[in-house]
Amino acid sequence: MVRLYKYAVWMFVLVLFGCSSSKTNIKLENNLDVERADEPVVIGRAEVEKIAGVAASDDMVPSVLLNGKALPSQVDDLDHDGKWDEFAFLYSFKPKEQVTLTIKYVKSSEMPVFKQRTNVRLGVGNKKEGFKGVDHAFSPKGFQGKPLRYQSESVAWENDKMAFRNYFDIRNAKDLFGKLTEDMILDNVGAKGNYHQLNDWGMDVLHVGASLGSGGLALCQNDSLYRLGSTDVFEFTLVSKGPVRSIFDLDYKGWHVENKDLEAKERVTIWGGHYWFKSDVTVKGANPESTLAVGIVTSYLKTPTSLEKMGHFVMGSTLDKQSENKDNLGMGILIPTKEFVKSANAPEATVYPLGSPEFAKNRYRKAVTETFYLTQKLSSQPSTHYFFAVWEEENKKWASHDTFKEMMKAESERIAHPIAITYNK
Repeated sequence: MVRLYKYAVWMFVLVLFGCSSSKTNIKLENNLDVERADEPVVIGRAEVEKIAGVAASDDMVPSVLLNGKALPSQVDDLDHDGKWDEFAFLYSFKPKEQVTLTIKYVKSSEMPVFKQRTNVRLGVGNKKEGFKGVDHAFSPKGFQGKPLRYQSESVAWENDKMAFRNYFDIRNAKDLFGKLTEDMILDNVGAKGNYHQLNDWGMDVLHVGASLGSGGLALCQNDSLYRLGSTDVFEFTLVSKGPVRSIFDLDYKGWHVENKDLEAKERVTIWGGHYWFKSDVTVKGANPESTLAVGIVTSYLKTPTSLEKMGHFVMGSTLDKQSENKDNLGMGILIPTKEFVKSANAPEATVYPLGSPEFAKNRYRKAVTETFYLTQKLSSQPSTHYFFAVWEEENKKWASHDTFKEMMKAESERIAHPIAITYNK
């Protein structure tokens, strides 16, 4: 009797394994009459297990196939519990296209190695001894960035279009690396050479100064801006780094605003093939009327800023010969219409040349200046926005502000109308 029971259990495991390995079709539909290159598709674990069967072991992961060939994909553990939560991949759609793909479980060791189209880098060390990439770190309280201990002074992230960084010190502003290659560059940038000069891979294209930079954050309270800068705790945690998307968290505690100590979390997500990253921000302890400000530096801007209210999003943008390469650089912000509050400009300030004594003296000013910013509502749920950047040297079409805005509008429609998914057991 015991032997029969063991036999039945073993047969059940074999059947379960067989179901896990079986192919299950899904239909994806582009509801827009436009092409959608590298469109993100995300399916939660529970849904994958429902349609494709539960894996027989922890070593099994889903794979997506077109005509029997595996497409680049990944699974991501979003809550750090050791189990993946989402299955993500990219697919390029024709206008109104419907396509049938196949999902099945395979051993993780049998998954192909896909081209890396996203990356996150925090290198710890120094230029003499080198930098080691880490998945988790704390910036020392009050750290001003000197002596150099972090590669490129920052947490940095990229895809095959642009690269971004967030100073991992009390400045906590965002910066841009313009890219001239689809290859991942951040493991080497800042470890050697001078990224302020044009290289074959690109360069640091943005003058940040005392602004919020390219999507930096502040609290807007009583018409004043409080930089998310020097905090008691500044923590970096890598969530996922994969071929189609990368995700990381920046956590803050002891953010002193007037007579309150606030906490904040920013989760950044970047996908391959796009000129934007997504930011989800939660702030705890703020006054009910306080809002989140997202900024764009205006130090070299000579043309007017642009603000347009569309159906699902409000779009703020700039484009001018404002890069450190003396050519056109465009930056933009999309905020959901239901979360948008206002736009404004921080006070102007003297722009000091990089490396000058005046620049060094004003390097750590807390006051936010030279910034065009949009504000959005705060609640118990994350406030979401998208930050865009384009560089003329990467593509000559980015010399036109109208072309940049058209791209942002097209992306806003894609974000607002995700791909429809139908499951066929």
